[in-house]
Amino acid sequence: MVRQLAILFALISLVSCNTGNDKSPVSSSGSHPVSLSMGSYTTASFSQFFIPSAYAAVSDLRLCFKRLRFKTSITDIDDQLLDENVDLELGEVTISSAGTMLATVNIPAGTYYRIEFDLEPSCASKSLNLSNDFGVYSSAENIKIKFDGVLVVDGTEYLQLGVQDILNAANAYNGVGSIRTAFESVSGNF
Repeated sequence: MVRQLAILFALISLVSCNTGNDKSPVSSSGSHPVSLSMGSYTTASFSQFFIPSAYAAVSDLRLCFKRLRFKTSITDIDDQLLDENVDLELGEVTISSAGTMLATVNIPAGTYYRIEFDLEPSCASKSLNLSNDFGVYSSAENIKIKFDGVLVVDGTEYLQLGVQDILNAANAYNGVGSIRTAFESVSGNF
């Protein structure tokens, strides 16, 4: 009798352990929330206190977000069939040097190697507004801002995008050449 009770107790324990695993928040498929924010940046370095910089300081950067792409291939970055697209109509967002929370989006589990934001001129007919020491600039062109790294999505994720290189390009823009080219020629990171 004791032996039968021990077997019954072991079976009940085994069944109750398996039931808890079925409700795991991490799964091999399905959609998971990813909270996106742009990290902090600086427009001055320590050495600039002693030697003035040749670059201007960004005093205002506003971006008009339309779409977000998560790239699943490191070798076929331009193959849009491999993208996970998310409509991201945030409208105009002011990028802050202290960091900027963007949104939480749901994307399928997987590994992503690049994130691209499409900026479109749907915010007062502008996709980008920039003020730095060289002047005030804006663009009505579609502009792509990209970030490279490795993101493994298998549950709830918090992703902070490194924007320092993009802000360095914004600092250096002086109105010569296309503002689109200036922003698309650099990548942030994550």
